[in-house]
Amino acid sequence: METYRLKNIMILTLALVNVFLLGLLGLRQAQQLASQRQTVQELTALFDGEGVALSSSAVSFDPPPAPLSLERSLAAERAAAAAFLGGDLTVEDEGGGIYLYSSDRGQAVFRASGSFEITGSLGKNPASLARDFCRSYGCRTPENWFDASGSGSVSVQQMCQGYPVEDCTVTFLAENNVLRSVSGTFLPSSFAALPSENALTAATALTAFLDTRRSSGAVVSAVTGVYPCYALQSSASGLALAPAWCVVTDTINYYVSCSTGAVTHA
Repeated sequence: METYRLKNIMILTLALVNVFLLGLLGLRQAQQLASQRQTVQELTALFDGEGVALSSSAVSFDPPPAPLSLERSLAAERAAAAAFLGGDLTVEDEGGGIYLYSSDRGQAVFRASGSFEITGSLGKNPASLARDFCRSYGCRTPENWFDASGSGSVSVQQMCQGYPVEDCTVTFLAENNVLRSVSGTFLPSSFAALPSENALTAATALTAFLDTRRSSGAVVSAVTGVYPCYALQSSASGLALAPAWCVVTDTINYYVSCSTGAVTHA
């Protein structure tokens, strides 16, 4: 009998603890939502005072991505070249981090900076070839590709871990249903996260943008969105992706570095 009572007491105690923890979690979530609403109201008032409309839905409370160090892979570059030129490739080390791949279909050049070009007669059905490349190398796939004759030029956005890499695109050029060139930036698929401390929040990035807009006299009347992204950085030590906030305005896009707070524009 005593064992039965003790068991019931333990069950009741655990249930009460769970109720308490759930209540505490709900309270914290409510406080967080209230804090976010207050931040949005304060930012909206601050922007209104500067004559800039700020959409409340534009303020993001998501954390920015982590900075990444990219590791170049010659094997990945060769595989990308082989996808268009075939597997029977001649490889030449041109020095200075430049590699040349060639076959009877054309040639490919890959550089340490990440830039590359593949040119020649790269295959029929260019839209299918371009989609395969985008799926393999993390590019955003557009809805429309080439015209009815299989001709034209299409640029796609490079992505990394679901975040867009700004000013980092790949362009496909086709003529009469034959892919003629692929060029742009080739991002290595191997990376390592770097330490990140005191990364700017979207709210702080918006304040930095407003300060820059005020001092520069830029003509901006509305901010319609803010989203996290990456910026590609190239140095003697290699490639890296630096996190940033993109501030979308009614004129041009602005980018606020998550590490330094520096504001640039497209």
